[in-house]
Amino acid sequence: MEPISTIAVVFAGAQAAVEGVKKGIALGKEIRDVYGELSSFFHAQGKIESAYQKEEFTKIVAPKKGESKKSSTQRALDIVFIRREMYKMEVELREMLIYQFNETGLYDEMCVERDKIIAAERAEVEAEQRRINELILEEKRRLREIAKKRKARIDLVISTIAIALSTFLGISIIYGVWWMFQQGGKL
Repeated sequence: MEPISTIAVVFAGAQAAVEGVKKGIALGKEIRDVYGELSSFFHAQGKIESAYQKEEFTKIVAPKKGESKKSSTQRALDIVFIRREMYKMEVELREMLIYQFNETGLYDEMCVERDKIIAAERAEVEAEQRRINELILEEKRRLREIAKKRKARIDLVISTIAIALSTFLGISIIYGVWWMFQQGGKL
């Protein structure tokens, strides 16, 4: 996860974006004039959510060099606080869009599009993960096959050596017995 100081900077940017929209309203600007601030807010919101999702999946065990590890309670408090504040700011922006700019459908359209984009990105990530998993499984199969062939070659070499030694010993014993009969019991 990104350090909390980095997330705090992103969060401050989101707050500044909301303030920019408020100032735009106070100055009588139209919605297209505050597009940059709206975009900044939702970009910051996405970065913060992405950072927390990474935290959720990576389950950081050790802190980075120079950082002290936060307790799970501290991390949970950070997550809850920032998410609640982001939610409040999003509600405030939605109400400004509806009541100040008279754009009742804009927020809903944006949410629908955002959901489509998120679903497409999720599907893309899942497809990539499946592809990576397939590559990993294929590599494991290949390595198992190599190990199986190596074991078969080792077994063949051991069997060949065993047969050769058995043959040599058998011939040596037979020759020894034959030689003893040839000597007639004299040594």
